[in-house]
Amino acid sequence: MSQSKFSRLNTRKLFYGVLLLLTAQITLAEPVHTERIISVDSNATEILLALGAGSKIIATDITSEPLLTSQNVKQLGYHRALSAEAILSLQPDLIVGSDHTGPAPTVKAIQNAKINFIQLNSPQTIADLRSNIQHLARALDREKTGQQLIDDIQRMETAITDHLNGTNLKMVFLLDLNDRGLSQAGRDTVGHALINVLDGQNISEFNGYQSVSLESILAMNPDVIMVGRRGNGAPETEQLLTRYPLLNNTSAGQTNRIISIDASKLIAGLSITAVQQADKLATIIYSSAK
Repeated sequence: MSQSKFSRLNTRKLFYGVLLLLTAQITLAEPVHTERIISVDSNATEILLALGAGSKIIATDITSEPLLTSQNVKQLGYHRALSAEAILSLQPDLIVGSDHTGPAPTVKAIQNAKINFIQLNSPQTIADLRSNIQHLARALDREKTGQQLIDDIQRMETAITDHLNGTNLKMVFLLDLNDRGLSQAGRDTVGHALINVLDGQNISEFNGYQSVSLESILAMNPDVIMVGRRGNGAPETEQLLTRYPLLNNTSAGQTNRIISIDASKLIAGLSITAVQQADKLATIIYSSAK
């Protein structure tokens, strides 16, 4: 084969290769038809509402239910234990879940049904949250609204950073389980992600949540104690200290940095509401640390 013919052949292959790549990118970038959306992740549901797509949601998981009190939507149960039959019977155009959506046979059935299915990563950082917003905004052809939302989050992140003073406070995130006592958030939890956003040092060295005694918390002596509850809003700080008076003897208790928060919005990763809470928490924590 002559050199010129070989060059023409390679040029032709390169041209068709680039054309194929561009076509694939255009196909992937096309928004999906979304008149009937099922969201089985509260973080995703919150983003969908912020993007103005709430009216298109026809069903959700149980953790999303508090976000849609003004809408009549079907409740599909816990996001890790979903029924494929229940989901597919609703004939959705789009299903949005996370890497926690399950069980595996349900996920497989959805994929086999060839329905548009977006599985977002459960965000552990603000950057992860921005990426999820961008992903959904592109899929719904709402990129302008998505960018406005990302800009709002960026402003909150900047405000949080402005409060930080490099003190690297020791922090702990606790769930108030009422009669069952307190549960401490370790690594790989939203509590840990929240502490990272606040530039704190999580005193918990384990993964997940574990029961904890008041004596143990007193021994660890955190500078900041955040206490949340997964239902009925944030617990009253006064009531907490009445039930758990030993907390007053910690560094956090002595400096009025025992903070009550609403943990019902902290189930599915670092959400928009979680960043809003972090903004308020940074003001409280670091103004008292100066």
